[in-house]
Amino acid sequence: MRLRDSLVCLSLLGAMSVPVRAAYACGPDFPIQLLENRAVTLSELPDSTFFYEAARFLPKPSDAFLVVEREEPEGARTGGGARETTLYEAGARAYHATRPEEAEARFREVLALPEGERRHFSTFAAFMLGRLTRMPESVTHYAEVRELARQGFADPLGLAVASLGEEAREYRELGEDAKAIQLYAEQAAHGSGSGATSLLFVARSLVRDEARLRRALQDPLAQRLLSTYAWTRGHEEVWSEEENPATPLPLAQLMDLLASVPGLAGADRLAATAWREGRFDLAERFAGQEHTPLDAWVRAKLAMRRGEPAVADQCLAEAGNGYPTTEDWQTDPYLPRLRPRMYVEAERSLLALMRDDFPGAADRALSSCSWPDIAYVAERVLSMEELRRFLATHAADPRLRCQPESAFYVEEGTPRPTVEDSLRPLIGRRLLRDGRGAEALEFFRNTPWEAPAWRYVASLERARSAWTNVDQARSLYDAARLARFTGMELLGTETAPDWAWVAGEFDMEALAEEEATQRIEKPLALAHLPLMSQAERERRRAHAPEHWVRFQYRLTAADLAEKAAGLVPPRSQAYASLLCQAARFSMRVEPERSERLWHTYVRHGAFLPNLPDSWFGQECPAPDFERARHAKSALSSPPLRKRTLAAVCGGLLVLGVGLAVLIRKRRMLVDQAAR
Repeated sequence: MRLRDSLVCLSLLGAMSVPVRAAYACGPDFPIQLLENRAVTLSELPDSTFFYEAARFLPKPSDAFLVVEREEPEGARTGGGARETTLYEAGARAYHATRPEEAEARFREVLALPEGERRHFSTFAAFMLGRLTRMPESVTHYAEVRELARQGFADPLGLAVASLGEEAREYRELGEDAKAIQLYAEQAAHGSGSGATSLLFVARSLVRDEARLRRALQDPLAQRLLSTYAWTRGHEEVWSEEENPATPLPLAQLMDLLASVPGLAGADRLAATAWREGRFDLAERFAGQEHTPLDAWVRAKLAMRRGEPAVADQCLAEAGNGYPTTEDWQTDPYLPRLRPRMYVEAERSLLALMRDDFPGAADRALSSCSWPDIAYVAERVLSMEELRRFLATHAADPRLRCQPESAFYVEEGTPRPTVEDSLRPLIGRRLLRDGRGAEALEFFRNTPWEAPAWRYVASLERARSAWTNVDQARSLYDAARLARFTGMELLGTETAPDWAWVAGEFDMEALAEEEATQRIEKPLALAHLPLMSQAERERRRAHAPEHWVRFQYRLTAADLAEKAAGLVPPRSQAYASLLCQAARFSMRVEPERSERLWHTYVRHGAFLPNLPDSWFGQECPAPDFERARHAKSALSSPPLRKRTLAAVCGGLLVLGVGLAVLIRKRRMLVDQAAR
């Protein structure tokens, strides 16, 4: 394929290089939640992208050839010596004027110059001679381009890499597909997108010509190409079952043809394809033939299907160790990363949950660097003691410095938060929800929410130690406002029901249900497994927030405001205001509470003039605690526990005085009798 044509094709095919995956109807590109739909996570095996795999058919070459496939570098055609520049430009003019003999002569003259006089345009001239001649001479010139580049001759247009594709095209036209695949694979190994695109075109053409395909499959590299093509593109629309010679060989037939090849190169990819297509007998047959991370992953799936979770975990450990944490199958920079290590470790975390190994599940989730999954285990599964111990044990663990994918755009130059950056506030919020404020402050330290967390804890503490009802009500109201207006940051759940990891802007359960409706309907191989134990269910219930509604912290704010209202005189302005605020805080998440609070106000509260008709729960005046303090019903109204304490102390004081007087009188009588 010519360089220019390859670039056009590459741009057109960029969007086709990704595996089929259901997408949300709108919104950001959310990180996948692998512990959410467990049957899908365990049953499905992610597909890599063809372009990623094509670049790795051959080892990366030692030749550091330049790859130029976008804009031509500025000044690439300048800088040569006077004689070579004159000769090359004359040849280029003749070539564009369709005078091939004259062009060929000028280019040969360039190469005939002394080496010191043709350092810039030698690769240009040799490349153009390859274009102007026919095989076998053209192949010789393309090889010369690469040799010149190795010797240090200038190659500002990346012609050494491009020559591989040009030479491969010559072999393709002669029907020598194996040689063409070798050259295209070398081109792709240099990092050429054009080479990868050409390999895709070769694979597509081969599956449309069975005779040619059978000949090509005698070559191991061609076997790897076709098995990779089947694995990465199995859901393409081109896999048609129609009886039409223009359509490709159906996927099922291609798999059978690959399976008939002795010692198939790419057996791991065929096994993965067979698993995805539900042909488990074929997957069992080819799993284990190639010792690769992908092969171990397939063996893990098969072991789970056979009911051997311990074997599955061992295979997943083998696969995880084989995939670097940085490996990313996604080649489109505008799409989310596709990290196989993340998927493997999440599956290991899932298996640990299924056997009630909750600390182990947390450790595997940490290895996945998948924040939604780490957050689920940390917030819903681990006890608080286990969670604190986990954080202390992993204090020096580099995995805590992993930067998970974000659901939202992060400005260039701004680092994404690390797992530790997100985990500490999660623990702090959980402690605040559990009423352990003093402990929570440790986890908000050096975060943007340290000050409001301190004020929230201080307000609740003042409410507990207040000597009068009004002071207690004022402190509760201060805490209520903090709970309402900084509730997501102080009390929100990272996962359900608040979804703080997407800033509460989306209900991820609803979106997951929407995504499920878009999935291709097919049986899930491992849906029959017991995917959640009773112990995990009990922990989920025990660690859930008090109110199980989205934005549950608003109801916490309403609770505090309503409690404050009960501490001030019912006929006071503060009483009406606090009930109004409680209704306002709960209006959108629990409208029935707002109605109840309105009826409470009507029965017990005083009429407030100069307010609009629909003020209650909408436009609440600030509570006037000082007027409430001097109201008649508030003259002697310290909190009940403090009134009781004062009464007991007073009684003890009277009793003590009485006993002292009695003892003194008794001593006087004794003294008189003695006299």
